[in-house]
Amino acid sequence: MVDAECGGMAMMRALIVDDSRVLRMYLGKMLRLMGWKTEEAENGRCALERLREDRGFQLALMDVNMPEMGGVECVHRLRSELPELDMKLMMVTTEADFPLMEEMLASGVDEYLVKPFTHENLQAKLRLMSLPMRV
Repeated sequence: MVDAECGGMAMMRALIVDDSRVLRMYLGKMLRLMGWKTEEAENGRCALERLREDRGFQLALMDVNMPEMGGVECVHRLRSELPELDMKLMMVTTEADFPLMEEMLASGVDEYLVKPFTHENLQAKLRLMSLPMRV
């Protein structure tokens, strides 16, 4: 789904899911600079509710550790309850544990970005997922 055109690039939508308001703002600013429209959810439960209502997102960036519902459970539920949902999932977390990364990738996560990260790290991950961006 395309909302608008932005500098010749279709406006893509991302849902930022993290319990840290500061990190949601930081990621949102980075993505908006790359031409994305962003929305936020403070945990996996809120994200799941949002994605049940609106399936027009192309990307969700999700933390692993959050209150109420963490990223791992949210990803499992998204992929099982909404299999028709055509969007990329990226974990953005301090968890650099290789077995967890393998589990997440096997459960339907497309990429994994470890905090702290730079604008260039995020751009590289978007490129790996073949997602558009203004640079």
